[in-house]
Amino acid sequence: MAPISVTALSFTEYVMSGQRGRINIVSDQRRIYLSSEHWVAGFYNPMRDAMRRAANSPDPEAELEKAIGAALDHPRAGQLRAFEELKAGFLPWLLDTRSTGVPTGSARWRAGDLELKVRPHLGLIAPDGSRAAVLVYVKEPPLTQESANVALRILQQTMGDVLPGATPLVLDARRGQAYRMSRRTNLTKLDALIAAEAAGYVVHWRMSA
Repeated sequence: MAPISVTALSFTEYVMSGQRGRINIVSDQRRIYLSSEHWVAGFYNPMRDAMRRAANSPDPEAELEKAIGAALDHPRAGQLRAFEELKAGFLPWLLDTRSTGVPTGSARWRAGDLELKVRPHLGLIAPDGSRAAVLVYVKEPPLTQESANVALRILQQTMGDVLPGATPLVLDARRGQAYRMSRRTNLTKLDALIAAEAAGYVVHWRMSA
């Protein structure tokens, strides 16, 4: 049987959804991933693309405003408000880093029948030369450190392919808050949690077929 393939952030959203919400979130994700209609999966894509352009632009705000303007011209329910909230959180964070964009690669991480696609939304280089590989979380429920650790660990384990030597970050873009892995994190326990959650995701996915 072919592995189930989703992004690292989709899996993270499953982990953070709680027991009651997991069947629903997997059903929604399954519909999106298997849909042949581009608009179903592309709700946040214009803003994510604008964020990448903003990291390399002398006027990052203008790049974000282009995405907001497009949402005005072709309205989809909730998109304009979401894009405005993302700009309000992301822009101050980006300016505060004083970073510029660098290319990133991609990788695949697998546990059992679950395969996660890992591609940072942003690669950044700071004035001191340090680099960061950033997964950008854009949804409305706030991210927590505990949930971010799942994505951070997967990103950490694939860093050699995506941006060698960089620091893994997960950015809650609406709130402009970046998470990084604490040195005190028990990686053995975290790996066990991720393995268990990966097995659960596969079960929920197949049950929702």
